[in-house]
Amino acid sequence: MEGGHRGLKSMEPEESQILNLKKEMKALMDRRREEWALEDRMARLVAQPTVAGEDRAAAEAEAPKKERKTVVIKSMVPQGVIDYMIANPNISFRRETLPNRPQKFRERYAKRKAISDKNSEYDLALIKQYVTKGYAEDYTEATDDEDEDI
Repeated sequence: MEGGHRGLKSMEPEESQILNLKKEMKALMDRRREEWALEDRMARLVAQPTVAGEDRAAAEAEAPKKERKTVVIKSMVPQGVIDYMIANPNISFRRETLPNRPQKFRERYAKRKAISDKNSEYDLALIKQYVTKGYAEDYTEATDDEDEDI
């Protein structure tokens, strides 16, 4: 991986924007996964009630949290990736056909569209950086655990 890493305090606005877009996109995808997992758990609970999962969740909540240092890792975005993003923008489903679809479809479409829109914003931020600077840098947050190296 090219580039280096530095603490969050020395971030430039461009880095901050890209990191925020990545966080928001990840949060949307995590929320979708959590909803699917909840639907799965609800189906299993209806089939076979259990209390063991609640005990484990309570024990995990009581466990002490280790303090972690967060750093930003900078890496160059390969030219091929930039070329692909420019040639293949994210295209959404046509809204005119949504009223003819079932409610469940429209709900899932809205969730997927939110993720797609956030991904498009992220791609556009990298493309804008490429047009401005002639190259694009991606930024990733990582935690610096005492036991592990970055």
